[in-house]
Amino acid sequence: MSLTSVIYARQSLDRTGEGAAVERQVADCQQLAERRGWTVLETLTDNDMSASTGKPRPGYQRLLTLMRSRSVDAVVVWHVDRLTRRLIDLEEVITICEDTGVRLATVTGDLDLSTDTGRMMARILASVARGEVERKGVRQRRANEQRASAGRMGWTRRPFGYERQDGEITVVDKEAKVLERVAEMILAGETLAAGVRMIDGEGLTTTAGKAWNVTSLRRALLNPRYAGRVTYNGADVTEGKWPVILPADVQERLGEKLRDVQRRVQQGTTPKFLLSGLARCGRCGGVMFATPMKNRGTPYMGYRCIACYLSRRLDLVDEFVEAVIAARLSRPDAAALFAEEEDVPALRAECAELRTRRDDLAGLLADGLLSSSAVRERSQGLTKRINDLEDRISRVLGESPITALADAEDVQAAWEAMPLRDRKQVVALLMTVTILPAGKGQRFSPEQVRIEWRQA
Repeated sequence: MSLTSVIYARQSLDRTGEGAAVERQVADCQQLAERRGWTVLETLTDNDMSASTGKPRPGYQRLLTLMRSRSVDAVVVWHVDRLTRRLIDLEEVITICEDTGVRLATVTGDLDLSTDTGRMMARILASVARGEVERKGVRQRRANEQRASAGRMGWTRRPFGYERQDGEITVVDKEAKVLERVAEMILAGETLAAGVRMIDGEGLTTTAGKAWNVTSLRRALLNPRYAGRVTYNGADVTEGKWPVILPADVQERLGEKLRDVQRRVQQGTTPKFLLSGLARCGRCGGVMFATPMKNRGTPYMGYRCIACYLSRRLDLVDEFVEAVIAARLSRPDAAALFAEEEDVPALRAECAELRTRRDDLAGLLADGLLSSSAVRERSQGLTKRINDLEDRISRVLGESPITALADAEDVQAAWEAMPLRDRKQVVALLMTVTILPAGKGQRFSPEQVRIEWRQA
């Protein structure tokens, strides 16, 4: 009686999008099944998907379902590392094979998971594969750090406005001119939504082929790359060796415009999330935005840093911040939280001085007087101080919703009845919310959120 089998193939990175490596794996697995006289019921593939991150793989999940239901007698893979690179996943496969009697066959040599020797060999191979992943990660991080220190731009997807020709980074004129026009529009008082409509009218999409929106456009306009700056892990490192599209002074003024509290809460699209665009990353000082995320296949919303990808669950952070606001504004001294008028020229002069000091770090790095790690650390500190000053510059109280909250008999009820746009303004005017890093797998706790009240 012929055994039934399922073929599984996977590769982590498909640069061409053609899936050629997966096709080769499948062809070799089919030949193995034919030599054994096995009937292939199904062929499952996960192309351009890693087996070391723990993220859900549709083909792999389907494979486990077939194994658990005893729908197949054998699984055929090219090598055990195509199946998994994590010991925790391998243990799951071993358990299923022990419970169901499903066999595992590899093109590079069979592993009999029903024996202790076979299980030991499978674990050794998975450990070796995991070690290769970690060594590759170390090499890649070092290469990225070295590239940044040398002022070179790296990318996995072509950035809008640039392309490579014969190893040199050049400007894509049509895309660059659109960014320049949008910058002029924003500085003249237009909204990001108007900028998006203008880009759509030009028939341009992002380099991922997606339509522009206010979030992607805002991120592009504030990306240091367009001012010719190299960043690494969210820190400004040195001057880049490529053409500038948005000069530093233009991007500085754009930053003031786009970080302006009144602009954020009064213009553009209707806000949907309390701290999106307001929360700061406790690792690199970057801005965090609301982003759809998944945990073992379950979707949820989180706040995520666009620079270093630190993230936390949105609903848990919001709940804590809202409780702190209600408690603080219920106190008799709530009026002390109102900020006084700022000396904007003095603050701008201080910002300019800090930017000069940050730019000087590149020279110290080039002269060998500071290491790249020291430059990153100092640059992060200066960037945080600059961002804090820019927030102070952009604060304008005017007709503040804080007044209604502070005067309310029931602050919690007044807060819940307040439009989200006004709630965001309250947060921006009263405090700085910083989401701190935590160990992998740690549950959320209030200690992971730092709230700093703005001083009167």
